[in-house]
Amino acid sequence: MIETEEQLLQNVSQPFEAQALQALAEPMEATEVVISTFPKCGTTWAAQIAHGLRSAGDVSFGNISEVFPWIEMGYRFGHDLSRPQKFSPHLFKSHMQLSELPPGGKVINIIRNPGDTLVSYYNFWSGVLFDPDVISIEMMARQFFLLDRSSGPQNMFRLNYYQHLVDFHCADYDGQVLYIAYEDMKLNLPAAVRRIARFMELDPSKILQQKVVEQATFGFMSRHKEKYQELVPGGVLEMVVTGRVGDSKQKISAELQSELDQAWQRYVTPMLGYQNYDQLHDSVSLSR
Repeated sequence: MIETEEQLLQNVSQPFEAQALQALAEPMEATEVVISTFPKCGTTWAAQIAHGLRSAGDVSFGNISEVFPWIEMGYRFGHDLSRPQKFSPHLFKSHMQLSELPPGGKVINIIRNPGDTLVSYYNFWSGVLFDPDVISIEMMARQFFLLDRSSGPQNMFRLNYYQHLVDFHCADYDGQVLYIAYEDMKLNLPAAVRRIARFMELDPSKILQQKVVEQATFGFMSRHKEKYQELVPGGVLEMVVTGRVGDSKQKISAELQSELDQAWQRYVTPMLGYQNYDQLHDSVSLSR
């Protein structure tokens, strides 16, 4: 467990291993699908939906990463990305930016309010990666969430939320990328399931849609949480959490919120034109 700020900074400075870089360079088939999000924006949630749609609701896996492997971290869990998958289309997950993903294939990107994402990210690692009495949410924000990614080595910890978002939204990939807001998934899960099914070129029956929706609820996934956990040296990472919308209003100071707002104006507005997250959310809303 990280117990000092210096140890936290060491994690940021570690480059990717050769196995990760090799996996990210391997081309994908046109029919393969990657769910790639910034951490704590609904990766596991969307993975459960996508796998349920392609497998008719099969949940016989021991852990979802066995049937839905990480691209850049698969080798750490002993997953062979070239191994044939039982169901089609083949599915993978990642936290990398769009420009860093393997060429080819289709991508599902989930966006989430930056403040809520930061709070969830901090809570996720707290007590496992670091001691929360030593590492504050402000430290986490400045050394991970807000850290300019262009000035250091590529690794899975060095992820600037705003650069990640801009990279996904500034290019036209001709229908190969599906954008969904985390908040819309919370508000209307059945609509999100239908949108994902259509993007995956699947035509599930209404009965299957209902089954997939039920299996993607917090109640179902928390009852089977062992299927969605990640094992790390510091302990077990719980992937199934409530994921409340608006959590940042109670958990982030006015000073830190101002830093997040300034980062949006620095990175996002000049490239995409959106003045705030709500405007971006509206552009990808399921109600459009």
